[in-house]
Amino acid sequence: MRHALLFAALAFLAFAPVSAATAAEAADPFTVTNIPVDATAASAVEAQTIAINSGKARAWQMVLKRLLKPEDVAKVPALDDVALTRLIASYLPNNVKRSTTRYVATMTYAFNPAAVRHLLRGANVAYTDAQTHPILILALSPRWAGRSAWAAAWATPVYSHAALPLVLPYGDPLDQGTLGNTDLNTTTWQDVEPAASRVKAQEAVIAQLNVVGGQTVIKLKRLGLGTSPPIPDVTVPGVPPGNLKAAAAATAAAVNTYWKTRTAIDFNRRNRLTADVTIDSLTQWGTLLARMGAIPTLTNVAVNAMDTGMARLSLTYVGTADQLRDSLAQQKVELAQKVANGPYTLAIQDADANAAPAGQ
Repeated sequence: MRHALLFAALAFLAFAPVSAATAAEAADPFTVTNIPVDATAASAVEAQTIAINSGKARAWQMVLKRLLKPEDVAKVPALDDVALTRLIASYLPNNVKRSTTRYVATMTYAFNPAAVRHLLRGANVAYTDAQTHPILILALSPRWAGRSAWAAAWATPVYSHAALPLVLPYGDPLDQGTLGNTDLNTTTWQDVEPAASRVKAQEAVIAQLNVVGGQTVIKLKRLGLGTSPPIPDVTVPGVPPGNLKAAAAATAAAVNTYWKTRTAIDFNRRNRLTADVTIDSLTQWGTLLARMGAIPTLTNVAVNAMDTGMARLSLTYVGTADQLRDSLAQQKVELAQKVANGPYTLAIQDADANAAPAGQ
């Protein structure tokens, strides 16, 4: 009986979602941890210097893989030791073992965000350093089940503690009521948002497992605010359950690439658009300006014209209009365009912010 209870407890922990603290810790794309270093030299000081320097290049490559699309990593100029050292704000050795001639440690390197951004902009490479939030993975095989073998393949810190955390729902009866009818074609963000909010996720990806002709095909769909371009299918050799670990790894890579493609900003690409907004109250107007001011890629907001209850704004931004739309959506501001090449409109999405105070 004791063994059965222990197994049940371990199974529950395996499916437990990432905590908010862990997700926040993983969200810093400029800090790299757990880089092993090992060097031998004529003296302890020399061995320490060689070891610490040896991990910098590996840490830098990890930062580039976090910030850039895979095809853009090779576009960044190679850096010598001096240039690389200038990019690093601090480093911290852990688990140190040393002798008179050898130094072994696990390193943490913190890169200077401003210096990294300056280098990438100078190289004319689009990058993303948007704050990452957990993405809820809805593992369908072909329906959703909180304790399925496909879900179990995702229940690992490799995904939940990554720079872009991919987390599972709790999978308890409350989630069963919310997610039990999840469907690749018809489910919306509003349907899954209650389960996502429990694990601090601001978007979700449906990953539906299918076996086709002796291969496993994972169909993917993003759910969340902003635009959701299609995600290509992922195909993995073999059939479940033997290939589920490989299927999860390939799907995670596809989700990461998709996220970078949506969020990577070309800071050398400056654009402008005009948008009309209805003003119901001074409170709503102040809220709108404050939310737009929180978007770093929105570099200028100018009032072109204003009349009673209306304003026409000129928005200057870097990146694409879709990326601006996504950033505004994260601030609960809708940027809409009813017809192609037509006028844009801005509106606050939550009703409370639109409401005028009593007596106004």
